[in-house]
Amino acid sequence: MPWWVIQPDFQYVWRPGGGVQDYGSSHLRRVRDEAIFGLHSSINF
Repeated sequence: MPWWVIQPDFQYVWRPGGGVQDYGSSHLRRVRDEAIFGLHSSINF
């Protein structure tokens, strides 16, 4: 359908926060790398 566009999105973040401590976990460790997946959608009339 030419009026509807769906686009996949992938992002990978190395050392988010510059390597700060992860205080949400029970162990004192650094914040890990993250992979983010998503979809973009656009409808034009």
